[in-house]
Amino acid sequence: MKKILLIFSLFALLASCDKPFEMDLPLSVAQRNISLTKDAGSTHVLVYADGDWTATFTEPISWASLNKVSGSGNSDLVFTYSANYGINRKVGIVLQKDNLRDTVWMNQTGAISQPIYNPEVSQVPLLKYAGKATVFASGNVYYCADAIYATAIYPKADGTEEEVLIDGNDSDPAHWITSFEALYDRFSFGTAANATGAERTAKVKVTINNLGGLTFNKYITVAQGNAEPEIQLAKTTEYFEAEGGEQVVALTKNNVWPYMSALTVSAPNGEWIKDIRLSHEGLVFNLEKNTTNKLRSCTMELTVSLLGGDPVKVSVKVYQKI
Repeated sequence: MKKILLIFSLFALLASCDKPFEMDLPLSVAQRNISLTKDAGSTHVLVYADGDWTATFTEPISWASLNKVSGSGNSDLVFTYSANYGINRKVGIVLQKDNLRDTVWMNQTGAISQPIYNPEVSQVPLLKYAGKATVFASGNVYYCADAIYATAIYPKADGTEEEVLIDGNDSDPAHWITSFEALYDRFSFGTAANATGAERTAKVKVTINNLGGLTFNKYITVAQGNAEPEIQLAKTTEYFEAEGGEQVVALTKNNVWPYMSALTVSAPNGEWIKDIRLSHEGLVFNLEKNTTNKLRSCTMELTVSLLGGDPVKVSVKVYQKI
């Protein structure tokens, strides 16, 4: 008789173990970390709840979507994601029921195991006026520039440093680097006007966190003084070969090269001149190959206008041979 009771007790215990414990919880999930390959696809997220719930992402993203943003009781979501040609990435799905929250993290492997992002320069001299400085860069982050962010490192009077995120929401007037944005081939940061009467310095630390891989940092030293804008060409006329390609015209004075956003270019009939910009090396542009069988020319006029400063102008006549 005791053996029979023991067997019945064992069956009862096993039956109770088969019941998913999540079903009794007001809010829970089957998994909190889901690994995805770099290829596009979709996956189901199981939700256990005893009432209505909502689903949102931890941050705005463009590479994935949910088939619904709310549900009731035990149900599921479909998370659909695009192929990842960049670095490893992740996003959380936040599930909420009343004041209860749970998060499922979606971790997608990327095609790039190690990001590369090399700025053209390591030092940027700035004028006293407010503006936006641009630094060009080379690398392999074409598909993942949205993963780039930056912090500003300010020296303190006691010899230490203060590091703050550059996100456009900092109201401290001592933090004079005010904004940051990145593209695959350049990044820009905004600066306040320098009313101190003395040069001030800081560092911009550009970072990409490669989930599951290496994090890299690039440092740019920024010095903002009290100089007025100056620009002057070494020559006002330049001749170039018919093959075209990237060209550089030397400048004898050039302290406005960081301010790409303040640059305007007039080049009548110069549609064959592309990608005009200023760099620390001079005036840079690309010429298309001349297939017209005749000498062609264009006068380019460049104007840099900084808020609070007088516009500076320079012009150069460009000839392209047959």
